[in-house]
Amino acid sequence: MKFDMTLALADKPGQLLRALEPIAKNGGNIISIIHERDKPVEGYVPVSLVVDFPSRQNFRNAINELKNLGIAVIKSEEVVEKVRLTFILIGITDLKKIIESRIEGVEIIGLEILTPSLNKVSIKLDVETHAEAVNILVDHLRRLAEDQNALLIAPIYA
Repeated sequence: MKFDMTLALADKPGQLLRALEPIAKNGGNIISIIHERDKPVEGYVPVSLVVDFPSRQNFRNAINELKNLGIAVIKSEEVVEKVRLTFILIGITDLKKIIESRIEGVEIIGLEILTPSLNKVSIKLDVETHAEAVNILVDHLRRLAEDQNALLIAPIYA
């Protein structure tokens, strides 16, 4: 699980190493770090990190240990990974059902409709969702397509 953190470190030698110890101790793997030493504010340097922790509990433990060391945690939040996918539906399709079917964390970002003949409709549906919700979304769209005797062309997502 990735977390975005910003710390305020005292502008003196050894403070970055001191802050990284509780992160490493709790299984944190640094993905990126920006140490803005040229932007001190009242003797403190902002340090922004993206850290991968094994669990939310490991993250909370690291935050608590940082605070116990007197290190100010300015920001700490989970990084939610989003995915953009395109689906094609072919057949007689009730567009209203597709638009009104709400799945938490799924946002329709594009919709194109083609009607090459009166009894056939093709819909291109562009969506953005949390990476964890992709399988739920695909299953939901498959059920909608089956209910309407339509063909769903879904992207392969690993």
